[in-house]
Amino acid sequence: MNKKVVTALALATTLATSATVFAEGGLKSIQVLFERIHVAVNGQQAELGKDSILYNGSIYVPLRSLAEMLGAEVSWNDANRSVNLDFIKSQSAALQASSEQGIYQYVAMTNNSILSELLKALKTTDTGSMQSIRERYLSLEDTVRDLQDEELANSFAKMAAAVELLRGGWESKNLDDYSIAWTIFNTNAEKVNAMLKAKLQGSTASAQN
Repeated sequence: MNKKVVTALALATTLATSATVFAEGGLKSIQVLFERIHVAVNGQQAELGKDSILYNGSIYVPLRSLAEMLGAEVSWNDANRSVNLDFIKSQSAALQASSEQGIYQYVAMTNNSILSELLKALKTTDTGSMQSIRERYLSLEDTVRDLQDEELANSFAKMAAAVELLRGGWESKNLDDYSIAWTIFNTNAEKVNAMLKAKLQGSTASAQN
């Protein structure tokens, strides 16, 4: 028997060969069969969370399971007896997560570039370029603060301040300021690396799931 897949809302209370369903005129009893149906989406095999109903030559699959498998957010409006499928909201959340991952990758790459620039400046005693380095850290602070990542933003702010203190200590030959600046910088540089690593690994794991 040829069967076509019809997406419908199937409500059943027990796994039996009879069920009560909604019809236009109210409720009626029908004879149905329950079966676990496998679905392929763009060639990828997927399994619905609940059994489907075989009735009168058609297969009725559980709407929530199918819709959520396709990436929709499903809700039920009891007032007007309707099912709401929100694909836009679901995709927006995915796009937002992907966008944030890209920003964190940019921040990580920029941070590495600044560290290399700072190392070069210290080796060549080029204190003039430290002002530019400070401004780049302040720019990263603004970037992650826009993501509402206050902890990471605060660490970049402290690193910017430490660079300025390094510059002043270097120029004035004040070893106390220089030592304090390095302690502040190194502590926050380690925190930044740990936070960025966690952000990027977390984003990769979420994308794979």
